Amino acid sequence: MKIIEFIRLIMRHLAILIVLPLFLALLVLVLTSKPNFEYTSQTVLYTGLATGSSIEMDKAFNYFATNTAFDNLINIINSRETQEEVAVRLFATHIMLPKPNPKYISKKLWEELRLKVPKDIYKYIERGNSHKVLTADSVDVYNSLPPEINRYNYEKTVQNLLTLMKSSNDNYIYELLNYEDDKHYSLKSLSSIQAIRINSSDLIKMSYTVDDPGICQQTLEIYNAICIKNYKNIKENRSDAVVKYFEEQLNQANKTLKLAEDKLLEFNKSYNIINYYEQSKAVAVVKEDMEVDYNNKKAQLAGTDASTKRLEQKLNIQDQIQTQTNKVLDKKKLLGDINYQIAFNESKLESKPDEYLLAKNNELKRQRESLNNEINKSVDDIYRYQNSVDGVPLNKLLPDWMNSVVQSEDLKAKIDVMDKQNKDFQKQYATYAPAGATIKRLEREISVSEQGYLELLHGLNLAKLKLQDNEMSSNLKAIDPPFYPLSPNPTKRSLLIIAAALVGGILTLAIILIMEYFDDTLKNAARASKKLGLTALGMMPKMILDPGKVNLGFIRQRLIEIITQNILQYFGSNPSPNPVKSIVVFSTQRMEGKTVLAGNIAKTLKQEGKKVLLLNYDNKQKPIVQQRKFPLINKLFGYPDPRIDLDNPFLADVSTYLDKSEYHSYKIDHQFYQAKSYLDIVEQNNISLDYEPDFVIIELPALIYNNYPADLITQADLGVLVCRSNRIWMEADQSAIQNLLTTASSKIKFIVNGVGINETESLLGELPKRRSRFRKKIKAMFKFQFFTKNQI
Repeated sequence: MKIIEFIRLIMRHLAILIVLPLFLALLVLVLTSKPNFEYTSQTVLYTGLATGSSIEMDKAFNYFATNTAFDNLINIINSRETQEEVAVRLFATHIMLPKPNPKYISKKLWEELRLKVPKDIYKYIERGNSHKVLTADSVDVYNSLPPEINRYNYEKTVQNLLTLMKSSNDNYIYELLNYEDDKHYSLKSLSSIQAIRINSSDLIKMSYTVDDPGICQQTLEIYNAICIKNYKNIKENRSDAVVKYFEEQLNQANKTLKLAEDKLLEFNKSYNIINYYEQSKAVAVVKEDMEVDYNNKKAQLAGTDASTKRLEQKLNIQDQIQTQTNKVLDKKKLLGDINYQIAFNESKLESKPDEYLLAKNNELKRQRESLNNEINKSVDDIYRYQNSVDGVPLNKLLPDWMNSVVQSEDLKAKIDVMDKQNKDFQKQYATYAPAGATIKRLEREISVSEQGYLELLHGLNLAKLKLQDNEMSSNLKAIDPPFYPLSPNPTKRSLLIIAAALVGGILTLAIILIMEYFDDTLKNAARASKKLGLTALGMMPKMILDPGKVNLGFIRQRLIEIITQNILQYFGSNPSPNPVKSIVVFSTQRMEGKTVLAGNIAKTLKQEGKKVLLLNYDNKQKPIVQQRKFPLINKLFGYPDPRIDLDNPFLADVSTYLDKSEYHSYKIDHQFYQAKSYLDIVEQNNISLDYEPDFVIIELPALIYNNYPADLITQADLGVLVCRSNRIWMEADQSAIQNLLTTASSKIKFIVNGVGINETESLLGELPKRRSRFRKKIKAMFKFQFFTKNQI
């Protein structure tokens, strides 16, 4: 859509674009003539969650933990439990007032509350001047009570109403809080309280808007007190539960540790153990010394026994000495004989050498040498027998033997004593071995219990530290108490009126644009050509009664001339062998305007000096001659008069501009469907022609509702399809001409009838009408034609 087309669309619907927003603005103005004034109050709580002091000196700032803490606080503020208690306390404050007090509730609302509260609710209201002290279960958290209300009675009433509310879901207090129609005590109304964090600070701002200034201030007062109480209880109870857990676990760990220590004590008593490790070490040292001494004594006893046996052997060797002496004497005698023979043989050898004698003498010498060795050995043995190893004579060994025997008996006695001591130490070891394992197990059990006890003690200290830190951090303070609003909030009446006008205008414009965008009608020749796939001969505007400043007569005459010129150009570029040019005018639907167009085409051809013949079917629908009334909707919203100018020459009957011989009617019968040319129609209907026409225009009935002679259209020189601009081209229309398009698509053209006058600019250019200089400038501006002229 071009800008100029958009402006034309706006101008065409300008009246409704102005009237409808004004109507909506006026409607809002009437509806808001009696506004309900509202009052707003605010309060600011200091939390200390981000920058507050802490007992934990090394505590680092955690952005996510801080955001989570603020989220928790805001969720507590918006929680249902908080809202329920605030609503009950506010209700108790108002119902206990003996008379209206503007600081708490206006007179009108107080009287309305008195009327709607059932009488049975008053039995839960505490009365009288009570001097009782508040208990721990009923702590006063609301410090702005009216002076005429006793604090004890007030707290007792609050507890009674809370108990009543929680008792069932059909009591008055529960219904008052949960029904959404109440503006002051319902949870829906209290949920409108906004709690937000102020930037990145430690502050929480709460604001509330309601129709009474006293209720507005007191609601926030109660909200502050309840939020501080609930947040503190949650923080402290959570940490207190952790402290109690560690205390219980610490007591159990202490009992476990004491039980393990008692087991070790009883075990030491039963085995007489003072210090197991020192005692066992001392026993091991003594046993090791005894082992060494025992082994030394055993070695010493073995040596003494061996020495004693050796002395006894020496003392019993005298017989052997005598035997060895006799053997020495015998060998000495044998040696003397051998020496004699050797000396005798040598004397012989000196006188007379003899080999045999020499060999015998040498053998004797070897015997002599052997005997000398044996004698020497025997002498040595005799000496060894007669003396000790050290060369001590045997007569001196007897005292030594006696000493050795005595020493051996002494060592045996000592070894017997040490054997008994070893048995006692074995018994001691048999006691200490399992005792060591048991003591190790008991000490390990004590160590584990002690470590667990210390860890729990450390956890308890941390929990108490955290508890103290939570008590400090949960101490919320109202640094900016809620104020009493004196003036109501500015109403949004003007904004609502402006918004209604804007929404009405924008919505109307959107509907118009949507309707224009989804407008699927043929509308003009360009759009129809895309939908039909045919070439346009032209288009004709609707002959409206009041065309305004537009020269509709000129437009109509020029467009019919263009259509006629296009027909003549078609025949000029597509010459026909027939001297008479036949034009078939048809449409797919009824009331498309083909009769008027066929007559005016014939009229224009006649004016150009052509001989024409117009053939119409005799049962065609007669045009409506009764003029309709100007539609009221068009009058209200300034739309142009849509009525047809029945007196327009363009719509005149053909008899007014054609001779009787130039137009005839034919019957639609079985013979008609056999016609192949206009001559067949003339012959079938006994039409006599006294001239030969140049152009024959044949009008056919609507193709969807009537059959037609296919050969007539196929053999015609030109087929003209007439279609209205304000209708949709449907599948039925396309199916009706599909066969014609298959056989003679090049001969079929179309004319769009009844188009808007502005649509004809695509053929005529700027429409001829009276325009002011200012309008010409505006139109040129929207066309971006800043430097163009309409003349040279």
